[in-house]
Amino acid sequence: MKTISLFISFITILLLSYSCIDRKDNNVGAAIFDIFPANWEGNIDGFVTSLEVPELTNDIYENGTVLVYMLKNENSADKSFNQLPYSWLNNSNTEYMDFDAYIGRIDITLRWVDNGINNTEAPKDNYTFKVIVISGTPLSVLETKTDISDPDAVMEYFSVR
Repeated sequence: MKTISLFISFITILLLSYSCIDRKDNNVGAAIFDIFPANWEGNIDGFVTSLEVPELTNDIYENGTVLVYMLKNENSADKSFNQLPYSWLNNSNTEYMDFDAYIGRIDITLRWVDNGINNTEAPKDNYTFKVIVISGTPLSVLETKTDISDPDAVMEYFSVR
C-alpha cells in the first residue's frame, strides 16, 4: 500500500510540477475537435469516430497519458467538459462514451443500451471533444536521476516552486 501511495504521490507531483513552471519544452498539449454526425460510423451496437492526433507519439503512448473530455450542454449557461469514459441516463437508455488511444489516433465510441439491449442510434448532433496529451518520464529512468522516495528530492528535480 505504501508503494501505491508513493507512486500516486509521485505522479501527482510530476503532473503538478509541469503545470506550475514555465518551460520552453512544454510537456502538455491540448486540442479541440468538432465532430459532425457524418463523422460517425457504426450500427445498433455502437458508433465510432476517429480523431487524428499526431501528437500522440510512441513516447506518449508508452510513457505519457491521454485525457479526453466531451463538451456537454454546449449552447447553455451550464456547459462543461466531462472526462471520458462517461455514462449517463437519457430516459430509459443508458448512454456510454469511451475512447481507445493508439499511436497517432483516438477512437471514440458511443453506445446506447436499453434494459441490456444495444439500441444505439446514429448521432444527430455535433459533438465537441478536448484531447490533452501529456508526456512522461519512465519511472525506471527517474529512479536513476533522483530519490523517488523523497518528495522534496522529486520536487527539486522537477523545479517545483
